[in-house]
Amino acid sequence: MLKAIIMDFDGVIVDTEVIWYDIFKEWLQKEQNYHVSIEEFLICVGASDDAFFKQLAEEKGIRVDRTKFAEETKKQFMERSKDLPPKDGVVSFIKQVKQAGLKLALATSSMREKPVSHLTRLELLEFFDIIVTAEDVKRIKPAPDLFQAAIQKLGVTKEEAMIIEDSKNGLKAGNQAEIPVIVVPNEVTKHSDLTPNYRLIDSLEGFDVEKLKNEVDKHAAK
Repeated sequence: MLKAIIMDFDGVIVDTEVIWYDIFKEWLQKEQNYHVSIEEFLICVGASDDAFFKQLAEEKGIRVDRTKFAEETKKQFMERSKDLPPKDGVVSFIKQVKQAGLKLALATSSMREKPVSHLTRLELLEFFDIIVTAEDVKRIKPAPDLFQAAIQKLGVTKEEAMIIEDSKNGLKAGNQAEIPVIVVPNEVTKHSDLTPNYRLIDSLEGFDVEKLKNEVDKHAAK
């Protein structure tokens, strides 16, 4: 039976991935005269940017002062994302989850401050039973640790949970945790190979949580 929904934050609840891609692209164009393609950027979506900068150094010979990059881009991100609305259908989806009697968790590769501040601003924090972030696990996505920690904290099994993700790294993490994943790609992650998944949808707008619960419960009863 379905007992819990686990949601990612960036790109699922608010569309921060597009902002980060623009920031990466602008900074590297200015500092290194290098154009970053979406395909290159996808390696760090839903995970850390370590793999991206390592690949940039090994394949392009471009070495970035990570401290400088972080200092100069964090303020830009905070400014550009401070008024971001929730993505289409997100508020209704979250409310439906609670109305259906399901537990709700957030599992994000971000540090805690960012998602908590945005969820508070959007008046959505109270709907989440638990929040698991990079501060709570040894490995972030695409490792399964965040999702494994989430079901443990919720007190449910992997068969009783469903994940909502937008990225390849998030999908990999969910698959490794053996929890079904519904993928809702954004303008950046739609360029990824987002298989295998439980379902691929364009938006949470109009999503029927009760229908999903009945579908999963019926399948489990067979």
